[in-house]
Amino acid sequence: MPVEHDPLHQRFFTRLGAYEACLMYAQQGSVLDFYHIYTPVPFRNSGVSGRILVAAFDHARQACLRVVPSCPYIATEFLPRFPQYQDLVDAGEFPFAGSGWPTAHP
Repeated sequence: MPVEHDPLHQRFFTRLGAYEACLMYAQQGSVLDFYHIYTPVPFRNSGVSGRILVAAFDHARQACLRVVPSCPYIATEFLPRFPQYQDLVDAGEFPFAGSGWPTAHP
């Protein structure tokens, strides 16, 4: 199951037949905010999210980037099981909110 990086749309993803699992992130400078990971219901609890996150954290390490895990799953489930990535982590929650990034309009 290959994990692909789509920097244009700021996501890591893998295809699962007719489905797709993905990690969405925002980047500002050398900081990545991993703000949401989605795995389709039929593939949950099968390690899909973990594989995507390992690829994303490995990318951050190779690119000398910091990571803010504002997604609760990443902060509370993934990182305790993968402590080798703690050295990349900065505390925070949605660090780019209010920083002049485009926001959705009603």
